[in-house]
Amino acid sequence: MRFYLAGVQLKSSAILEARGRLTVPAEGIGGSWIVKLPSQTFDAVSENECAMLELARAIGIAVSRIQLVPVSAIQGLPFQGTAIKGNALAVERFHRAPDGGRVHGEDFAQVFGQFPEDKYKGVSYGNIARVLWAETGERGAYEFIRRLTFSVLIGNSDMNPKNWSLRYPDARTPELAPAYDFVSTLPYIPNDKLALTLGGSRDLEQISLDQLRRLTEKAHMPMEPVVRIVQDTAEATGTSIRPRRQRLARCTQRARPCRVEFYDG
Repeated sequence: MRFYLAGVQLKSSAILEARGRLTVPAEGIGGSWIVKLPSQTFDAVSENECAMLELARAIGIAVSRIQLVPVSAIQGLPFQGTAIKGNALAVERFHRAPDGGRVHGEDFAQVFGQFPEDKYKGVSYGNIARVLWAETGERGAYEFIRRLTFSVLIGNSDMNPKNWSLRYPDARTPELAPAYDFVSTLPYIPNDKLALTLGGSRDLEQISLDQLRRLTEKAHMPMEPVVRIVQDTAEATGTSIRPRRQRLARCTQRARPCRVEFYDG
């Protein structure tokens, strides 16, 4: 695995996230990847995200390939990175075709014309659902409901517009991109609120059928299938989460030693 910075400084090409993680593009393992260095603020975020993504995969949500990589195996990191300990999470990018070509995509901050700093403003989950219902039909809109339900169940309060994306495999027709950035945030920020409003509320612990009804009305979606998806997702997640310790152990075992090179350009 090798980081590609195309001749620019680390601070310009990497994204220092609000919670202290560093995200950089990389090539390797037969594909194109994003590598997230461990958080400098919260413990075990890489392991947390790995476990949540594998749990999502277990209930049938489309998730990219992932791998935990020891930061100690990354060669040539600038001093900002060498001080970071623990495991990084490598996630295969969904904007690449099997032949290596690029697939056009856009996150929902781009869809709504938002600057990154405005990703928590002026948009609701109902707005996202409405776009998906209009542009992708039942398949994308109902899958969005399933992922939103899953996020609530795992205590993921940070599903903002940049954490939902469309991609265009044929360069014309949009589809909901594979899931990413599933992190259980409540262990780090107790009593946190949802990133966006759901049926008029951001309260993660008080989601009701009335809120779902308001979401479906905004999106012009039928209510009955949405309720069924919520119920089925809750049941599947509850069944799959019981062996969570074994799943986390498998994620940790994936952090096997390997050579990762960092270089400029």
